[in-house]
Amino acid sequence: MVEVFVEGEEEKSPSCQSRVNALGDPMTISTHDQVLGGPSGQVFLGCTFPAAREYRLDIQDAGFKVARVLAQRGVVGRFSTDFVSVKNPKSGVWDHYAIEINLRKGGTTHPFLTLKFLTDGTYDTTTGLFYTPSEKEKYYYASDTLNSDHYKGLSPDDLINIAVYHGLHFTARRSAAWCFHLMGALSEFGKLGLVCIGDNPQQAMFLYNKTVGVLNQEAARLRESM
Repeated sequence: MVEVFVEGEEEKSPSCQSRVNALGDPMTISTHDQVLGGPSGQVFLGCTFPAAREYRLDIQDAGFKVARVLAQRGVVGRFSTDFVSVKNPKSGVWDHYAIEINLRKGGTTHPFLTLKFLTDGTYDTTTGLFYTPSEKEKYYYASDTLNSDHYKGLSPDDLINIAVYHGLHFTARRSAAWCFHLMGALSEFGKLGLVCIGDNPQQAMFLYNKTVGVLNQEAARLRESM
């Protein structure tokens, strides 16, 4: 184990998702900026895709180097490499420190597969961006820890009804998309997951905030009717 204290005024926590296929070929799947929080500020709350423009290709290259070594050692499947990135205030260059390798599917796996299967698009390693078949860029904000005590008692059916009523559901005609998951934890724990896909990072974040606002509003209305 190696421990070092990384100092910097501007810090980020990007990650690179990789895969080694059955033939032993390493490949990059995606990059993300992780959203962290909790009491220590180190709890994974969600992620944005892709990682920031200033360093997404650097993270991709570093992640691929890790994937290549793991492939040589016989690793097969999906995994991710997490980084702590600090911006040099003088040069403006980002320094990246790999801190761990997660040899498993993780919090960034499901959101990216949601994007891929809903749009039938592809990840472009030359740009670090995701494109639909019509060559339109797609971005998302995702969380698997959207929770509130006010959501307790809501059933998955209630959630779907709310989403359809307010137009917060996926249709093939829309350029934007919402996708809920982890709905089994909604009624008892007031917790669910959400992926919001947009044409730019701002739209994805807007859709997420809009959805949270609608859920809070409907949860309050249902409590008043009880």
